[in-house]
Amino acid sequence: MKKILVSVSSLVLLASALSAQTMSDALTFGQSNYYGTARTMGMGNAVTAVGGDLGSISINPAGGAVSAFSQFTFSTGWNTASSTSSYAASYDTYDSGAVYTGGFENKKSRMTIPNIGMNLYFDTGNRSGILGWNFGFMVNRTQSYTQMISASGLEGHTSMTGAMATFADGMPGNILGNNNKFDTEYPWNSICAYDGGLINYNADAGTYYGSAETKNLVGGQYSYEVLGWLKQNIGTTTLGSKNDIVMNYGLNVDNRLFLGVSINCPIINYKYSEYYAEIAQDPADFPVTPEFFVPSSGKYEQGAATHYLGSTYNYNYVGDISGINAKVGAIWLPTDGLRLGAAIQTPTAYTIHEQWYVDVSADFQDAAQNASSSSPTAETTYDFRSPYSASFGVAYTLGRVGMLSVDYEITDFSVMKFSQQYDDGFYSYEDPYYRVNRLNKLFCGVQHTLRAGAEFRVLPSFSLRAGINLATNPERHYKDSEGDMVYAADYDNWFDDYESGKFVLDDKGRYSSDRLFSLSLGAGYSSPGSFYADFAIRRTSLPDAYYKAYSTYLNHKVGDTTYDIVSPSVKSKLSQFDAVFTFGWRF
Repeated sequence: MKKILVSVSSLVLLASALSAQTMSDALTFGQSNYYGTARTMGMGNAVTAVGGDLGSISINPAGGAVSAFSQFTFSTGWNTASSTSSYAASYDTYDSGAVYTGGFENKKSRMTIPNIGMNLYFDTGNRSGILGWNFGFMVNRTQSYTQMISASGLEGHTSMTGAMATFADGMPGNILGNNNKFDTEYPWNSICAYDGGLINYNADAGTYYGSAETKNLVGGQYSYEVLGWLKQNIGTTTLGSKNDIVMNYGLNVDNRLFLGVSINCPIINYKYSEYYAEIAQDPADFPVTPEFFVPSSGKYEQGAATHYLGSTYNYNYVGDISGINAKVGAIWLPTDGLRLGAAIQTPTAYTIHEQWYVDVSADFQDAAQNASSSSPTAETTYDFRSPYSASFGVAYTLGRVGMLSVDYEITDFSVMKFSQQYDDGFYSYEDPYYRVNRLNKLFCGVQHTLRAGAEFRVLPSFSLRAGINLATNPERHYKDSEGDMVYAADYDNWFDDYESGKFVLDDKGRYSSDRLFSLSLGAGYSSPGSFYADFAIRRTSLPDAYYKAYSTYLNHKVGDTTYDIVSPSVKSKLSQFDAVFTFGWRF
């Protein structure tokens, strides 16, 4: 199947914008999955109307004023992320559907410290009105990013080298003669791909083609095609966590109304690496005759004929992210046993400092043609606004026997926004984040989260807990005027056509049926003195993840019909298992 040389100005190669300024990463940084203490996690984090625990303060800042004593807690635990990934090769039309095969299982485990903190309670001595106030300082984990995905399969129609060649069009073929080639306006991954032998320049046509593609001249027009089978290996690894540094202040009014406010400083440590490799199953199917620019003559000369064996592509990203938000909340006891709670969190203002680099390599039968290239380490800093959220809860205490609690939380991800900083010595009058912010607004929406928990005291000093958590997927999609589904990646690929009105979406966004679901169990011990200890486990099933090795780039013509051949993709079923121990002391 052949790639006809057409305009691709509206298409974007995966990792062509190599920083984390994407809709996917906006969702990654904007979402939370509360950890806190073992008690809150054991109850499914349904604690908006409960309080009394340092883990609950991240959900409702009024929780710190509920207990009329001071306390210190320390939590440690274990997180295991699991994935089962399958591979789908390219197929001829978007409507035919992908067939995923194979099942690669990965597990990655890490120790965690999901909570540490102290809450000080001060009795005012009043008999009515404000009976006490509290000040707390703690660190609560609100997200874990640990995940590993890998898959492999055979592909006979497309190649990463072809995709990278398509998106290098427009870059001069003599770029490697520039000693400051990485200081030019051209994408570093395209420069590395050319320097590292993944793509070749066709001086006659002024365009690029992949080292896994064969160059043909038919009727005065060049086309390129993949003629053999490639073994493709795809993998990603994600590490890191989000932890909220919380400063909390609360008031106890007549033991009926509890008010609280928190200043929260989320700190995100995020590392992401992406690996791609392809291996020619029969090198004879992949002849290569590269052209080189010779500065002394100012001309392009052909190198020795050889055959493509394979190539690798690595992308590594590190993000140091810090932010600030405020949260206010209340817990009200209208009657004995009944508790009502509510909390509202402002959008978080983040500053993102990121570093990333790319390295590639290509192997050929002629060892003299083997090549590799690495980019410098890039650094950039920009701002990001995550969404606001609101939670509401109701709980009922069953005397000294136990408690039942239900929470509802709503978060609007459509308001997420990237922006450039004004004090970094550079400012562009054209918004460099318009494209991704447009995708955020169109393809992100409201997430609804339902949490429920129970706690039963089976002995005066021993309790059992259980909880569930169900959250909808905030990603949206649409239908176009022909009735085909349009996802964020499709809109991104043909961004100019959709924005200009050439392609039209319907006016109703549709949400994925995927859900986040977690089930937790826990137990707690409270001594007659000041010491107490809690334990909880939680298993979380995450929405399926779909990962494209590279963007669709082919425009294949059969007769009078043109097809876009969808690039291979990976589907991953993701889950996490958490275990948390909390040790606490009252004083």
